[in-house]
Amino acid sequence: MNEPQQLAELRTTRSTGKKRLIIAGGALIGVGALATVAAFTDFGLLNLGGDGGFGGPDNAYNIQVSAGQEDTVAGVANWIEANPEAVDVVPIEGADALVPGGAPVDVNIPVLNASPTFGSTLEVAIEDTTPADADTTQEARNTSYASLVRISIAQVADASTAPTTWVIEDATISEANTALNDLDAEAGIVTVVRVGLAEGATQEETNAANGGMVNLQARFDGTSVN
Repeated sequence: MNEPQQLAELRTTRSTGKKRLIIAGGALIGVGALATVAAFTDFGLLNLGGDGGFGGPDNAYNIQVSAGQEDTVAGVANWIEANPEAVDVVPIEGADALVPGGAPVDVNIPVLNASPTFGSTLEVAIEDTTPADADTTQEARNTSYASLVRISIAQVADASTAPTTWVIEDATISEANTALNDLDAEAGIVTVVRVGLAEGATQEETNAANGGMVNLQARFDGTSVN
């Protein structure tokens, strides 16, 4: 075989080998595609928070009060939602007969953290809700009367006896606001609000309050605690 024939056969062999490599590569690609289509898949799902999810009406944060002036939380027969509308406390003996320097009257207000889940902070503020009087003379009496009002606040488990410790004492209406002890979930306490009249700095100041009146409202505010 001469040299030109040998070179021709060598080129043919290399060319054929190259074609075989290309065909083999194509076969491998085809097998890979079939394996991907036939692969198994799976997934997992979990409901976070159990079957009830997060939150819910049964776990609502809620502060309730009683208007019955009971001595203890256990003695309250009817807890009420005094929000957003205020509820009148049962008649307070002696409230209409306060005199400057005389005996005060106590108002018992049971308060309950009705939440089964959350603890609660608790604050109380006494607010003057006396409506304006068109009679300017009576309006002046009311203003003078309100200036002599003094308020003390205590927090007790049993108000059948007078409190011996007060959170605040002899505060004016604008000063009568304070933080109370936190309440555990479903726990309550009795807040005692003592209302009296101080004597004026002068007899004229005291006399100016004669015939006056004031409407007071207790506002309880709480914040949930985890």
